[in-house]
Amino acid sequence: MKKSILLLTTALTTLGFLGAITQAKPAQASARYYWVKSINRNNLPYHTVSQRSAYIYNATHTQKLHNLKNYPRTTWYVSKSILMRSSYTGKKGVYYYVTNGAGTVNGIVWRGYLTSGTNPNTTNGGNTPSDNGNDNSGNSNGTDTNPTNSLSQELAGFFEGTVPDSQLQQIANEYPSFVSKYSNPDSGDEYFKIMVAEKYNDIYKNSAFFFIGNGGKNNKETQQQLKSGQISFKDYVNNVVYAANGNVSFTTFKNRLIGAYAFDQSSPNYGRGVVILESPQQNQTSSN
Repeated sequence: MKKSILLLTTALTTLGFLGAITQAKPAQASARYYWVKSINRNNLPYHTVSQRSAYIYNATHTQKLHNLKNYPRTTWYVSKSILMRSSYTGKKGVYYYVTNGAGTVNGIVWRGYLTSGTNPNTTNGGNTPSDNGNDNSGNSNGTDTNPTNSLSQELAGFFEGTVPDSQLQQIANEYPSFVSKYSNPDSGDEYFKIMVAEKYNDIYKNSAFFFIGNGGKNNKETQQQLKSGQISFKDYVNNVVYAANGNVSFTTFKNRLIGAYAFDQSSPNYGRGVVILESPQQNQTSSN
């Protein structure tokens, strides 16, 4: 009898010990983080301060996208400073939303891994945004055929309170190939939307699309005003957003995920672009 009690006590003690280990396990990438608030940072330059593994995550901190140690010569451009709260521990931390100079790599990273200023190891001296690192994590976006340009980042930044999303950005980066394929660029808009519906149906069903410079929303005269500098790019885009949806403004889409592409000023298609704004169910339920 005493032996049975001893065995039972030992078993319970062991289970209790294992339970304590399980409860004490820290939050990893599977723990969801919520955005408490964010501040625009105007693409300020930063670079990594360590060669240790330090990961860039997706916008909700649920997936590792890149490892900073694989980008020793990269200058990162911070577009947002984000206060986030872990649903697992309740603790808060400040993260930066970063993008490399080519616009091919982006995500959120804990601010303690970065220091302000251009990377002194950049081969061009850091005078212009450039990415000289290669990510070997298996998730590198460095092979994008249409890397995000600075005007695309500016376009996405107009939509206040939105969350840049790497998948939506990759989709938006496919837009130029559709516009250039057809003599009527508006046809490219339509076929691009069809492509999204076929390949990314869940995203398509939960997204709003703005086609900047679409013939039905901006006439040639307005585009010419943009190209001649009579109106700013922001006012030009604002006119498109308002015309498409009445009283809708840049502040209407807070907390939505965003991807955007705009042809730069050197392109004959300057004035055209696309904005994808996704409102997934998870984001809708966790925005409080």
